[in-house]
Amino acid sequence: MSDRPRPSRAGFVAFLGVLVALVAGYLNDCFSGLGLSPNAGQAVPAAAEPAKPAAKTEGRVRVVVQGEQCRLGEGSPLRPCDAVCAEQAAGTTVEIEATAGAQRAVDALRACVQGRGAKAQVVSE
Repeated sequence: MSDRPRPSRAGFVAFLGVLVALVAGYLNDCFSGLGLSPNAGQAVPAAAEPAKPAAKTEGRVRVVVQGEQCRLGEGSPLRPCDAVCAEQAAGTTVEIEATAGAQRAVDALRACVQGRGAKAQVVSE
């Protein structure tokens, strides 16, 4: 047997175990929060987000009432409110912005939207 005492062997084995654990953690990307990872120098591609229409976001549609006319969102042209209402599907939520609209046009649009099975929310700030 060797002339070395046992504690020195235990220290070497412990050092070797810690070294193996650190290398395994580095290779498995466990230290990425500290900036230590095999992929640290590589750029991560940004996920491309699909373009969504401005007026529709996940079952929610914004309708702006101006006078007796309506428009979807801010960028579309003014049209009769009946035509805008006819495009709404059942189950969607329609936010009706009524700050510049005639009361009877807002009420008619709300009734039309609710009659089609959609939820109407009138916003008048």
